[in-house]
Amino acid sequence: MKLYQLAVNLRAICDNDKALLMQVMPRLGLDEREVQSIVDSACKEPVKGISKQMREILGTNSAQASATTQRAAMEAQLEMWGEQIEALFPHYPILRDVCKGLKRNQYPAALFVAGGLMMTLMTRCTYRFYHRPEELRRLNNCTLIIGDPASGKSFATRLFKLLAAPIVKADKVGKDAINAYREQTRSKGANKDKPQKPKVVVRLHPARTSNAQFIQDMVNSVEVVDGEVMQLHMLTFDTELDNTVTVQKGGSWIDKQSLELKAFHNEEDGQAYSNNDSILQDFYVTWNFIYTGTPIALKKKVNSQNFGSGLATRLSCIPLPSTNFRMMDRETNIDYESDERLKEWAFKLDRTKGELSVQKLVDELYDWTARRMEDAGENESFADEMLLKRCAYHGLNFSAPFVVMRHWAELHQEGDFWCGAFQTDDTDWELAELITNIQLTCQRYFFGAMAEQYFDDKDREASYKVQRRSKTIEGFKNLPEEFTVEDVMRCFGIENPNTARSRISKLQKDRVIEKSGDYVENGTTKSKYRKTGITIL
Repeated sequence: MKLYQLAVNLRAICDNDKALLMQVMPRLGLDEREVQSIVDSACKEPVKGISKQMREILGTNSAQASATTQRAAMEAQLEMWGEQIEALFPHYPILRDVCKGLKRNQYPAALFVAGGLMMTLMTRCTYRFYHRPEELRRLNNCTLIIGDPASGKSFATRLFKLLAAPIVKADKVGKDAINAYREQTRSKGANKDKPQKPKVVVRLHPARTSNAQFIQDMVNSVEVVDGEVMQLHMLTFDTELDNTVTVQKGGSWIDKQSLELKAFHNEEDGQAYSNNDSILQDFYVTWNFIYTGTPIALKKKVNSQNFGSGLATRLSCIPLPSTNFRMMDRETNIDYESDERLKEWAFKLDRTKGELSVQKLVDELYDWTARRMEDAGENESFADEMLLKRCAYHGLNFSAPFVVMRHWAELHQEGDFWCGAFQTDDTDWELAELITNIQLTCQRYFFGAMAEQYFDDKDREASYKVQRRSKTIEGFKNLPEEFTVEDVMRCFGIENPNTARSRISKLQKDRVIEKSGDYVENGTTKSKYRKTGITIL
């Protein structure tokens, strides 16, 4: 009997193929004819579903197969995007230097890291978006490069060292002043006058930075640009997202998620602590951060418990493919000129200012978003709608530095700064569209399932609440204009008289019913009630 049941279960994965089932069936001392008889009977058995154990096995295999398929599809996408980026090298020569030494399927990650660093250099630039065009927008990014250990994330460190050079150089003045002040403070006796703390500009901050220090430096990092006071962007770069998440869960640098959430749109924040080191004031959050890390670290950063915060759609999460046992190309000649070109452009971008003339790109991004929003509407996919809404910001922000470099000859110099209008074209839109497509696809890859789950859970919760509310309303509607405790029990489906009296008490407190009098039944005085005409909520 056990062998027969095994045959019934195994036929599910053999697609009811008798020959295949004969090959996988154990014999257990039976001859071929006896096993054939069992197989024949099992395949004639009406399909009633498969066993719990088999469902678990097939479910696990199905999930694994699905994940493997998704990874394979993403790796194919990365290769395709790499080819598209490579095709843009003649129009944006700096991309060749950004992607130097990398495999083609790593180009998207390099594009986003370089774009994030370059837009931080362009902190004095603004643009107008189709949403609230009256506001001047800043170039903001929250970039995560996600790959397995030893998958080649070190390229980001190279780009950081070259492209953040102007900020590192400027920060040295402020850091030297602060260190000198601290040394003087330590050397002064208890009864001697302490030196006054200098107000300096320090924009580069490691992940292990106290909130008080971070906010103080952010408020201090201001410049007057074209007659207006402008708060410059802070920048954080770290190669260990896991470590970053850990250190931000304790100590004086505890959890900067509030700042991370507000940074993407430069939203207003503030603090009011009693200690002397904390600034008592409101401020706008201007902070770009770039981290590299593993998929496990990303799950700690964004998960189903905090998905509703909106952090996921603010992040640009770009995957790095597996190396598939391929060695990187061996460099026989060191290309110093490539590094120098990147550094040279970094100092140029650090000297740009003004409103960027990218209205044509904004118009194209509006149409791009509208087309995909229409698709989301047809599919009734609230998950797609959520993941789609901020993609256009990413497309504009990351493409802006490369577009400005391409049109550099159209700019003019005002003192130490470069500024001026320029005309974008189809080639600029090709880059912006590619970046926007990458952003949306990666959003779906990393967060699509969580987005679907979020709305499924939300619908279930809403359905539960509506069901409870409907039961109350229906019960109230079914009550006659004048009623008794027994009527309440019947209409509300209540079995206990005390529970019915409790419901009556609540309705009286809400003033939707009132007592209308008493009556005697079997020698017992009972109460009657009536509706007041007030609508129940």
